[in-house]
Amino acid sequence: MHHFQHENDNNSVCAESILKKLAVMKNERAKWEPMWDKAAELCAANAELFTTDNRGRVKQNVFDTTARNALSCFAASMKSVIVPTTSRWHRLRPTNAKLDKHPEVKKYLDRATDILFRARYAANSNFASETDVLFNQLGIYGHAIWMVDDDIGKGIVYRAIPVKEAYIKRNDRGQLAAVFREYQLSAAEAVKQFGNNVSDEIKQAAENNPEREFKFLHAVYERDDYVPDKKDFNGMKYASVHLELNRKRVVKKSGYRTCPYMAPRFLGIAGSSYGDSPAMQAFYDMLTANEMAKTILRTGQLQANPPILTNMGLIDSQKLGSAGAVIRGGLDNQGKPAAVSMQYGNNLAITAEMQREVRSAIERAFLVPLFQSLTQSKQMTATEVEKRETEKSMLLAPMCERIAAEWLTGNIERELDILSQYGALDDVPDVLMYDNAIAISFESPAIHMQQSAAVNGLLKTLESASLMAQVKPEVLEVIDMENALRKVADYYGVGTDVVRTAEDVKALKE
Repeated sequence: MHHFQHENDNNSVCAESILKKLAVMKNERAKWEPMWDKAAELCAANAELFTTDNRGRVKQNVFDTTARNALSCFAASMKSVIVPTTSRWHRLRPTNAKLDKHPEVKKYLDRATDILFRARYAANSNFASETDVLFNQLGIYGHAIWMVDDDIGKGIVYRAIPVKEAYIKRNDRGQLAAVFREYQLSAAEAVKQFGNNVSDEIKQAAENNPEREFKFLHAVYERDDYVPDKKDFNGMKYASVHLELNRKRVVKKSGYRTCPYMAPRFLGIAGSSYGDSPAMQAFYDMLTANEMAKTILRTGQLQANPPILTNMGLIDSQKLGSAGAVIRGGLDNQGKPAAVSMQYGNNLAITAEMQREVRSAIERAFLVPLFQSLTQSKQMTATEVEKRETEKSMLLAPMCERIAAEWLTGNIERELDILSQYGALDDVPDVLMYDNAIAISFESPAIHMQQSAAVNGLLKTLESASLMAQVKPEVLEVIDMENALRKVADYYGVGTDVVRTAEDVKALKE
């Protein structure tokens, strides 16, 4: 009994310290929230769609859809540049460069990459659909919250957590140190998940009103008392605590070897855990475009259907504005009309020109012109395409590198951790065991753009060599053709099942 008492005290101390951390994190996020709310209203479909005014009419606050269209283009393009569904966007490599050509290591890592992609794009994993949500969040808020969960028996499940639910904290190196997520469970789900640890209030609700919702907090943070070699909870780098918020009580304590959450940023902001986004950069332009659209709409309506000016003596004034009406008293004694429509001097053409300027500023913030530059119908030479690719890669590099580092690296480490628990990656070659490390090498179109100059240079050199060889055949000896071919194959992601290793070629020759 005494032991239980001690544990309870311990739990309340734990709950207290977690709630203090949460308060600090809430405070940091609060200053961004009003801007995020307004940006989401102008960019996304899920802002208050069903709020009505006091007459029961749906309130329309958005008159300009430039930002919404730009966000769709941004999300789709970023996805195709960083994690294209149609191709392999990363490979596993040994950290020790000497093992790069080791046939056994190469084959093992190719197979491990294969297993990762198979798990990632499995039917119920949600990876492809949730990445759409992630890029939309990056476009609006500048950061997104991603969770990689192990659904026991079913495999890995991916989820983009709504930004509203999660508070984050980074350490002094800018790495994610804590994610606190508020979520709701029905009484029945809570009892199923946490059993006897929930409060009596939830237990009673589970019997009488199982659908009643209760608030919980999932706190994941780096542990101070982490002991790497321990086999139990203390050997896990991240603590995981679930709290029942109403009663401030801990309902579950456990841990993770690798962090289940990632929080990539579009652009970093010095001294903040959160990021800068296209929507934040275009924030005032979006407000201006919206006001302009409202004004143009009003002016257009007034010009098409202006108010009518009459004198007091007009008998049938109520018929004005009706087509084909006979209006008595419509002409005065001199035969001039007794009613005229009011003239508006507003120049719609100038207003529309200003509106175009503001709209293109919004599109620039969302990188739309950059993504469209390669899809233009104008016939381009190979050199022009290559130049465009290189320019595009230079402009996209900072964002792509940050997103890969803060999202995909953690994502792949977590996948490897889960899959190795399943024993899916067991037969590791001995040489890799001692060197302890596998590196992740990204091969998305963004990275390809950066490397394209080297491979294009190689291909041009080969072209020149073949021209010169017609005059002087021995120039071909300058180039190591086998290695050149391997380099090209490597760039285009051709696997070891097709390209023979140096050892295989040697054996064939013998």
